[in-house]
Amino acid sequence: MSELHKKRIEVAVNVWGEILNGSFSSREELVSYLEEVYRTNRLEPIRGKTKINIWDKELATLYVVGKYGLALEEELYSFQNLFDIEVKADRTISAVLEGRDPRTTLREHFGSEDEDHVFRVLRLAMTSVVLGFMDEETFIKILAEFEKAFPELRENFASFKRFYIAFRMAEMIASGKIRNRIEKEAYKHAMCVKLNADKSAPSDDFIRDIVVSTFRVPEHRANGVLRMA
Repeated sequence: MSELHKKRIEVAVNVWGEILNGSFSSREELVSYLEEVYRTNRLEPIRGKTKINIWDKELATLYVVGKYGLALEEELYSFQNLFDIEVKADRTISAVLEGRDPRTTLREHFGSEDEDHVFRVLRLAMTSVVLGFMDEETFIKILAEFEKAFPELRENFASFKRFYIAFRMAEMIASGKIRNRIEKEAYKHAMCVKLNADKSAPSDDFIRDIVVSTFRVPEHRANGVLRMA
C-alpha cells in the first residue's frame, strides 16, 4: 500500500529535512509545522472518526519514515525531545515481540499503564503496517498480546480494530482492489476473522468517510463500490 501513501511519505521525507537542519526546538513546534504542511498538500492524518490530538499522533508517520524509510535510527535518539512518545512506543513494541509482558513493559518505558500509551503503541505499529514497514501478522501478534494484558480495555480494542479494518478497506477501495459490494463484504469478513473481531465490523458509512476524506476518492465512486445511495 506504500504507493497509495506516496505523497504522505514524500511530505514526511521533506519534513525530516527540516528536522535534521535543527528547525524545531520542541514537539509542539514540529506538530504545528506538520499540520501546516499536510494542509498545504491536502493530506489528512491517518485517522478514523476522532480528531483528538490527531496531529500529535501523526508524528508516528514521521518517526516510521525516519527510522525505516531514511534509516535514521541513530539520529532519532538525538531528537528524542521531538519523538519521546514514539521512541518509548517503539521500545515497547520490541520488548513485546521478544516475549515481554506488555503491561510491565509499558510501565517501564512510559512510567504508567495509561490507556493513551497503550493505543500510542498500537498506532505506531499500525502506521508501520500502513506504510509498508511491518507485516500485518506482526501487528496482529502485538495487538493480541495487548488484548491479553489489558482485558479491562476490551471495548477500546474493539473500537481500534474497527478503525483498523475500516482504514485497510478504504485503502483497498482507493487502490481499486475492492471494486464492488461482494468483494467488500468478503474482505470485511476475512479481516474480522483475521483480527478475531467478529463484533467489530466497521459500518459502510465509516469506511466511506475514510475513503472520501483521507484518500480523496470521489463520493460517487465510493458509494458505487459500497452500493450506497
